[in-house]
Order: sequence, then C-alpha cells, then structure tokens
Amino acid sequence: MGRVSQSSQSFMKPSVLFISKTPGRATVAVCLTVLLFAITSCHKDNTCGVPHGYGVTLDLSLPQMYALSTVGGSVMIDSSYSSIFYDGICYRGIFVLRTSLNEFMAYECSCPRDNETTVQPADGWGGWLLQCPRCKSIFSLYAEGAPVEGSQTPCSLYQYNTYMDNDGYHLHIY
Repeated sequence: MGRVSQSSQSFMKPSVLFISKTPGRATVAVCLTVLLFAITSCHKDNTCGVPHGYGVTLDLSLPQMYALSTVGGSVMIDSSYSSIFYDGICYRGIFVLRTSLNEFMAYECSCPRDNETTVQPADGWGGWLLQCPRCKSIFSLYAEGAPVEGSQTPCSLYQYNTYMDNDGYHLHIY
C-alpha cells in the first residue's frame, strides 16, 4: 500500500469552523437598527396615534347635510353641529365624503403632525384633498387619508368606519 504524505494528510483532515458566542459589531448594529426602526415607526394603520373621537350618528335628512345627498358631496362636521348629532363626539371634527350611492368615507380633522390644528379642504380639489393650515401637509382621500409627497408628516389622517341604516337617512360614523 502506498503511503500518504504528511501534506496530503493535513489536506484530508476535516476543517473546523469556529463560531463565536459573542456577536460581532455588524450583528449588533443590524439588530439595533431593526429595533430602532420598530420603535419609531408609525402604527400599522399609519395614523401615528392621532387622537380621535368615538364617532357620531348623522341624520342626512337635515338641511345641514344636504351636500351629502349626492355622490361626491362632502361636509365638515365640528362642534357647531352638535345639535344634529344623535350621539357621539369627535376630536377636532369629522370630514365626511359620499363616494357612492351607499358608501361614505369619514376622517378625523386633526392633523397627525399637530393634533391641535384642524385640516381643511384644499382649494380646487372638490373635497378630495385636505390640508393643514399650520404645517401645510396635504392628505389625499383618494389614498385613504395618506399624506401626499412633500408633506411634513408620514402619518395618515384617522379614518372612521361608516354604516348607513336601511332607512337611508342615518349615517353612523365610528
């Protein structure tokens, strides 16, 4: 039998990979970055904790609600409308938009960047854009209240759920 030389013997030995139990700097940096991102990110709904009320019920047969009688019509509800609420309360107000015969969208009017400022309909957009007069952020109702590019906040307006009674006159916003 042939003999195996010393150099080929070392070649045939299995290699041992040394794994340190102490994480390296790169691993620590990646973990800290992921943790920091998770802590500072907005909530899943991207409203970033905007305060909001618990909703209202509106009687659409009242004259103050006439704008909601057609698709595309909108109304901004604030405390001055408290006499027409059946129940409920809102924080800075609720912007209501009729999107189809049986569907409505409703948003809290509190700016996500400055909760004490009420967003207003942006000029020339028929109620589909709301703008904060203080920080100038613009929110698109086409995109479920998300801020448009260039806004001062990454957070969306709080969107309420809506439900229309079978009578066609009572809109529940919650």
